[in-house]
Amino acid sequence: YDNFKKEVSQWIIGSRFNQLSGLDAFPRLDIINGCTQFIDNIYMQGTVQVLRNDYRYHERLGLAFVKDVGSLIPDIPLIIAMPFPQIGAPHPDMEEILDEALAKHISVHIDGAWISCCRDIHFDFNHPAIQSVGISLSKGLGLGWNRVGLRWTRKVKQDSVTIMNDFRMNNRALVMIGLHFVRKFQPDYLWNTYGDIYHTVCSDFELTPTKSIYLALRNGQPVGVSPLIRYVAEK
Repeated sequence: YDNFKKEVSQWIIGSRFNQLSGLDAFPRLDIINGCTQFIDNIYMQGTVQVLRNDYRYHERLGLAFVKDVGSLIPDIPLIIAMPFPQIGAPHPDMEEILDEALAKHISVHIDGAWISCCRDIHFDFNHPAIQSVGISLSKGLGLGWNRVGLRWTRKVKQDSVTIMNDFRMNNRALVMIGLHFVRKFQPDYLWNTYGDIYHTVCSDFELTPTKSIYLALRNGQPVGVSPLIRYVAEK
């Protein structure tokens, strides 16, 4: 468990294509069963709000207030994906959102499920509104079948995630497989290996590239391109 926390943290911030900073401002680091557990844990603690067009999981749960920038509800936690799934990049109003949250005493929780498959992300997590950050290995290493990652927390308090970590209840198989993959594959592996194919696919199908290798835009709407990348790579 200790090796996983140390090596995965280094793997995430070791990206040469992204500039991620500020995670060292969060004193508590826990293992999570992917960002789904990170999200579920926040829902367990009470009412939540999300932005329109965020991760569809929120829509399927049907438990969150769905809001727009400028109309966030004071004192209710906000979960926001970064990068934002609708555009495959940080939300264009991210700084405005964080400042609004700070003014309205809203704790912000960053769902970083897609960070590991992105490039050209420049972000400082040490904004005072941000209370926790979850980042998984699923997207960056094709480990959707082995959901595991890390959660950084600014204020230490007991919850389902800390209990699992403190009592060493985390699934060892998930941790061992995740550790094996980060040792075998360098940060930015997907872009280094398949970046040229991604841009070829976008060009051939007249799609607009994004910062996420799995996602492109057609007429401003997101479309998945991983099946096409796999097809070209296998040929």
